Amino acid sequence: MRAALSAHERASTASTASPSSRRTSSSMLRESRASLRRRAGRMDNGAAAGPRTWDGSTPPVIVNNVPGTWSYDTVNRRLREDILGRVFRDNATVLTPGSDAEIKLRRLEAELSTASTSVIEHITPDGGPDIETWREILDPWIGTTWLDAPWLLVEFYFYRRILNAIGYFDSESKLFNFDPFSVDKMNGLRAGAQAAASLAKKANSFSKRAKTASTLAEELRLFVMVALWGNRMDLSIWPESGSDGDGSNRASEAFVEALHAGEEYLLWDDSERVSTALAKGMRDVSIVVDNAGFELVSDLALADALITSGAVQRVILRVKAHPVFVSDAMDKDCRDTIDAMMKSEDEDTAVMGRRWAAHLSSGAWAITPDFAWCQPQPLWALPRKAHDDLKSSDLVIIKGDANYRRLLNDCLWELDTPFEDVSAYFPAPLLALRTLKAELGCGISRERQEMAKKEESWMVTGKYGVVQWNSNPARQFAVGSQIHECESFAGRDSSPTERLMLSKVLVALANASKELASALASAPLRGSELLGAAGGSNASGDSQQKLDVVANDIFKRHLTECGGVKYYASEEDDTPVVLNVDGGYVVCIDPLDGSRNIACNVPVGSIFGVYRAIEGASAEENAMQPGREQVAAGYAHYSGATTLVLACGDEGPAVEYTLFDGEFAVANKRMSCPPRGQVYSLNDARFDDWPEGLKSYINDIRNGRGESGSQYSARYICSLVGDAHRTLIYGGWCGNPRPHLRVVFEAAPLAFVARAAGAASSDGIRCSDEATNGVETILDKKPTTLHERSPLFLGSCEDIAELVLRGDVRQDGSKTYSV
Repeated sequence: MRAALSAHERASTASTASPSSRRTSSSMLRESRASLRRRAGRMDNGAAAGPRTWDGSTPPVIVNNVPGTWSYDTVNRRLREDILGRVFRDNATVLTPGSDAEIKLRRLEAELSTASTSVIEHITPDGGPDIETWREILDPWIGTTWLDAPWLLVEFYFYRRILNAIGYFDSESKLFNFDPFSVDKMNGLRAGAQAAASLAKKANSFSKRAKTASTLAEELRLFVMVALWGNRMDLSIWPESGSDGDGSNRASEAFVEALHAGEEYLLWDDSERVSTALAKGMRDVSIVVDNAGFELVSDLALADALITSGAVQRVILRVKAHPVFVSDAMDKDCRDTIDAMMKSEDEDTAVMGRRWAAHLSSGAWAITPDFAWCQPQPLWALPRKAHDDLKSSDLVIIKGDANYRRLLNDCLWELDTPFEDVSAYFPAPLLALRTLKAELGCGISRERQEMAKKEESWMVTGKYGVVQWNSNPARQFAVGSQIHECESFAGRDSSPTERLMLSKVLVALANASKELASALASAPLRGSELLGAAGGSNASGDSQQKLDVVANDIFKRHLTECGGVKYYASEEDDTPVVLNVDGGYVVCIDPLDGSRNIACNVPVGSIFGVYRAIEGASAEENAMQPGREQVAAGYAHYSGATTLVLACGDEGPAVEYTLFDGEFAVANKRMSCPPRGQVYSLNDARFDDWPEGLKSYINDIRNGRGESGSQYSARYICSLVGDAHRTLIYGGWCGNPRPHLRVVFEAAPLAFVARAAGAASSDGIRCSDEATNGVETILDKKPTTLHERSPLFLGSCEDIAELVLRGDVRQDGSKTYSV
């Protein structure tokens, strides 16, 4: 995610603007990082799950005060002249002069005529169940002019004001539940009759034909393309009457374009990939419907194909709960469209309509209206019910420009920002089908931009489209955002590219931990597959468990897919491997520490450290940097809950997350280890083999003869992550006096986290540095081999200092143990 371009730098605008007026000063929309952050918080109504750029901000949203832009023309002219004017003309018989509805609409018209000075006001209570939600949405913008408020908010607000004016929600009103756009919708449906008949022939033939695995994906792709180009039938920019043939021609054009795949006008095309995934089978697919008219016919044709192909068990049509954006579809529009198809004089169309009606009656289709689709919140701030409804789907298909704008919060992302980055927050796999009708976007390569820019108004005509698929949104917003508060990493700040890449690496580690947690939870039920020895030893000489191999594969796959890791060094591998030659980081990891404990359900963990890749150094040299060079480190703790502890930067805190509802949520934003505890944690069964200094120290603290005067207790899980996690929370110390723990994969990452939590770490060697109380930190240790081992003592600073200064606490490695 790069910093966004200013609107003027790439916005094609309304046809009414002169070429010279489209070039505004670049200073108009520039903002400081702090300003962007404040603006971001205001735009998303306090939500904290949306996409961010490298510095933790969101790009500026589109407002309406830049002359020459489509948004400026919309608020200054189109809403009043085209949309509101059409409402008056189409509903002249009910909006009689002097009627309450007509008077209120004229007031709205007057406000729009002075949009530069008229201000946003709360919607007066009108019986609508959404009135409190609107109050929350509008609160930050009360008193802001129509031109200075966000474009998306103003448009939704405008349509809601129309309903307020006519008494749509007032059961005493003559216009209760009256759709002021019904004339346009019916005109659009009639104009698309010829195209619908052509489409019906294809749909009927497909429904009857035997499906083969080799051709199903390609046939489904055709219906995806039909649904895409049907989006061009947005009635708000249609000719008004629909009776002069132009609307019919445009519907036919849309269908022809779909049949020919519209390759020339596709700025991004994931249709083949998503169709292949659909052909493999899904349970529920949601379609967030956009427009009525022929576009709705196209959407229903896709929904029909998904069911008749057997690829999908159920399609949920998520529609608006009330009229909005002239042509946006409601429950009634879906049923009216199906009814119109059934009653068509064209036999193919009637057959298709009857099949669609059968889908509804059988439950294969469900129509679900929701007020959430009638409001301007970004999709990451959807009400919980709408969010959870989407989350239950195997695929969510977002249709149309307004829905796409909500996906991006109407933010001016740089156009080649990857779609996967911007939609990373989405709760389910996502397919966006959009023809461009607004001056924003993402996921469009610079090459395709240059091609489209040959047409001056390429971003607003609906001629160009995108098919964008995010098969597995990364989510993990909190984890990915932790670096935004860090000023430096391993002694210096990171570039925007480095920061973005590091954020992706941390998100990948979080998602790998989540996947591994799921595998561990089911391990007892999959014993032959996941439990027991794998039949060999790892690079450190330990007996390798099946789950060690599984965990290593999970982390390696996630880190490969994120694209940010150049070298991956694992305790399970002899040498580091290259994951991505363009990656900027090195990940050193123990994928599953304590794997032998799984069969008896003892807590286990994953430990990782992240370093910058050193240009020109070997893979081994990259992995054997001193622990102080880490830019982030952490561990996952798999127990009653799955916990992730992450430390970033030179002075960032250790943050504790808990896995909840598929995402790591902050449980403790600043872990702080007490300066002294009253618990020690190591294997007391080895007491007789310990050096004399360690023996005397343990005897003293057991009996209250240590510096604190307190009598210590022992707590030992024999799970490194579990013992370390408890120690960092409650204080005391844990460790192993033998040279047993790997410096690269265990000791250095845990030492980095301990420092961030205000704790200390040591290999038991004293030093003369008064700043560290004579304790030489593990972070200064430079490993000489990839799998080098070391003693480790970790915990409360006063306890570690007392232990190390006792001297003679390191056990030699001459004696080994079988358990």
